[in-house]
Amino acid sequence: MKKNILLFAGLFMTLRIFAQNPSNKFWHLEPFNKKGQSGIGLEEAKAMMSSRTPKTTIVAIADAGVDIYHPDLKTMLWTNNDEILNNGIDDDENGYVDDIYGWNFLGETTFDNLEITRQYALLNEKYELKSPADVSDNEEYTRYQDLKEIYLKKNMEAKLYFEFFDQVKRGFEFLEETYGTDITSEEISNHKSKSKYEQAALSILTPSAKSNKNFNYLDTKSELMSGYDHYNFTYNYGYNAKFDPRSEKVGDNYDDVSETQYGNSKVYYGEKFSSHGTHVAGIVAADASNDFGAKGICQSCRIMSIRTVPEGDERDKDVANSIRYAVDNGARIVNMSFGKSYAHNTEVVREAIRYAESKNVLLIHAAGNDGKNNDLSNNYPNDFNDEFDNWIEVGASSWMKKPKGLAEFSNYGLKEVDVFAPGVDIYSTTPENQYEAYDGTSMASPVVAGTAAFVWSYYPRLKASELKKILVESSLEIKGRNRIPGARKKTRACKISKTGGEVNLPAALRMAEKMSKE
Repeated sequence: MKKNILLFAGLFMTLRIFAQNPSNKFWHLEPFNKKGQSGIGLEEAKAMMSSRTPKTTIVAIADAGVDIYHPDLKTMLWTNNDEILNNGIDDDENGYVDDIYGWNFLGETTFDNLEITRQYALLNEKYELKSPADVSDNEEYTRYQDLKEIYLKKNMEAKLYFEFFDQVKRGFEFLEETYGTDITSEEISNHKSKSKYEQAALSILTPSAKSNKNFNYLDTKSELMSGYDHYNFTYNYGYNAKFDPRSEKVGDNYDDVSETQYGNSKVYYGEKFSSHGTHVAGIVAADASNDFGAKGICQSCRIMSIRTVPEGDERDKDVANSIRYAVDNGARIVNMSFGKSYAHNTEVVREAIRYAESKNVLLIHAAGNDGKNNDLSNNYPNDFNDEFDNWIEVGASSWMKKPKGLAEFSNYGLKEVDVFAPGVDIYSTTPENQYEAYDGTSMASPVVAGTAAFVWSYYPRLKASELKKILVESSLEIKGRNRIPGARKKTRACKISKTGGEVNLPAALRMAEKMSKE
C-alpha cells in the first residue's frame, strides 16, 4: 500500500511540474477549431445577436452552493422579489422562508457519506445476522452480498491510505518544528528521520526536491495535503457506515419523499464547501462587463442557487426537491454537475424530471469523471433510457489536439451521452473573490447550460424539447480518431456518444432561427 501511495505521489508531482496549459485561459469561449482549443464560439454568437435584445433567463445551479458575495456573481443572481430578506416570514407563501437567492436542502450538512455506504448500511441491518436459508428475497440478499464485498474493500483501502497520509501530515508538522515553513531541498536531502512520521513525509518530499529546481516546500505541502483531505473524507465519512448526519443536520424524515419544505435559505456555505458550485455558476454567467475575473457565457442569465450536494454523494430526495424548487420558482434550466453509481430512490427523481418536462424546463447533467462507459455502468441521475426529451447528458472535451480531443477522465456512451463540451482547464469564479481553472464534466455541463440559456434568451418561445434538439443536432463533429477516455485505444467520437459532436453556440443560433420561422 505504501509503495502504491509513493507511486501516486511521484506521478502527481510529475504532472504538476510538466503539465501543459492552453494558450488562452478562456479557450472554451473560442471559435470551433478541429485542430485544438475548440470552444463554443461566443464572440461570433454575440455579433450575430448584436441588434437584438435578450430576455432574462433563470438558470438554477443545483450544486454545493454559490458565493453570492463574489464580485463577478453578485450582480448576476436571481432574487426572489416577493420575499423580504431575513424577516423570518414566508412572504410569498411558497413554503420556503427567506429564499431570496434560492434554497438549501442540506440544512447544516457539510460532510455526508457515499450512496454505496448508505445502501450497505440499510441492508446490513437487515441481513447481517442471516444466512441464505433465512432470507425470502434472494435477489435483495445477493445485492447485499455484492455491496458488502465492495464496501468493505473500499473501507479498508480508505483506512490504509488515510493512515499513511495522516503520518505524512504529522511528519510535515515535525519538520516544521525543526526548520520552520521555509524548508529547502538541501535540508530535506540532509535530514535524518527521527520517527516514522518524518520518514513518511520525506518519502514524499525527497523525490520532489530532487526533481524540481524550483522546489517550494509550502506549494508541495499544499498540493499533497489534498491527498490527506481526500482520504480523511473517504475514511471518516464517505465509507463510514456508522456516520449519518441527516437527522441532526437536516431534521427531516429522509424516508418521507412527500416532505419538501426542509433545510434553510443559506445558499453559500463557505470556501471549503461551496467552491464547486461557485465555479459552475461562473461558467454560466460570471459578469463579463467588468475588466477582471471570469467571463460567463450568458450575460442575460440570472443564477438561482440550490444547495443539493454535500461533501459526499447527493441524496435522491434532495435532487428531486431541488428540481421542483427550480421549476416552481421560474428557472428554465437546471444544471446538475453531480452523479453517483448507486441510487436510493430513482422513482422520486423520475417524477421530478417528469414534472420539469411538463413545465418546459431543460435539465442538463454531467456524465461523470470515471473514464467509463455509461452504457455499461450506472450513473445517477439519468433520463431513464431516453424517457424524457428535456434532458441533456454532457461529456467533456479537451483543449488539446487529437488524439487528446476528449478529456481523458470523461465518461461516455453511445446511448447515454448526448454531446461533448469543453471541460478541461476551465477558468471561472471560486469563493472569496478568487478564480481557478478546474477540470471535469462538472465544467462541461454548465458550458452547455450557458449556451442553452444564451439561445433561449433570444428565442424564448422555444420549447425545452426543441432547445435540446437544437443543441444536440447543431453540435459540430469532432473529427478524426481520439483516445477513448481512460484507455489508449482510439475511436471516433460518434461511436462513443449519440452525436460525436461539440456544442457550438453560433450553429445553435442558426438552427434556432430556422426553427423559429418554420
